[in-house]
Amino acid sequence: MVFISVSIVPVFGSYFVFLQEKSKDFQLDREMLWSVRVVRKIGMVLLLSLFCMSSYARDGVVPQRTVAGDTLPHFLLDEVKVKGKSPRKYIRRQSRLEYHVRKVYPYACMAARKTEEIDRQLALVSTPKEGKEIIRREYQGLMKTFRKPLMRLSFTQGRILLKLIYRETDNTAFSHIREYKGGLNAYFWQSVALVFGNNLKAGYDPKGKDAEIEKIVLKIKSEEEVRKNGGK
Repeated sequence: MVFISVSIVPVFGSYFVFLQEKSKDFQLDREMLWSVRVVRKIGMVLLLSLFCMSSYARDGVVPQRTVAGDTLPHFLLDEVKVKGKSPRKYIRRQSRLEYHVRKVYPYACMAARKTEEIDRQLALVSTPKEGKEIIRREYQGLMKTFRKPLMRLSFTQGRILLKLIYRETDNTAFSHIREYKGGLNAYFWQSVALVFGNNLKAGYDPKGKDAEIEKIVLKIKSEEEVRKNGGK
């Protein structure tokens, strides 16, 4: 088996050199260049096999395995992780998506904290009038603080924000508006959102269509944990 491998490798090597010379003289087409790459890979595999067999042969033992009546050399190679190069278009898209998520995720977190705060206050009121006053006051404060920043969000950022609100509060933006401002307001703003191609009832699927957003959010949370622990 060693003799066969030794005799085959020079043949492939000579053929590869021949193709390289021909490519310089005659500008081989893509199919011929592809065959060059294939021969190169085959040659590398044979050289690797020869190297492994030679190493075992020096120790006097070559592992063997019988397959369909033929005795063949058998080697166990270490696991190798192969990573392909990401297309530029995909890299640009992922970069833009991460930019959008990083911009709106803080708003989603603030929405979750504010929702919890309002719920705690509403749990202590004794009359519906007091509850409405709390909601009115909180709503005015939110509009004063976040109206301008949220108005500057792009369509894509607004869509992602609605998904992240669901992620952080376990409820849709539509449900929050209906709970605090009533069903009429909720359906009005839902109709406005639909006109602009958005949806206040948007959910969140971290293991499906929103998996890429979830991956970025987990990355952000991991970075925050590192900062809290002093960079350790």
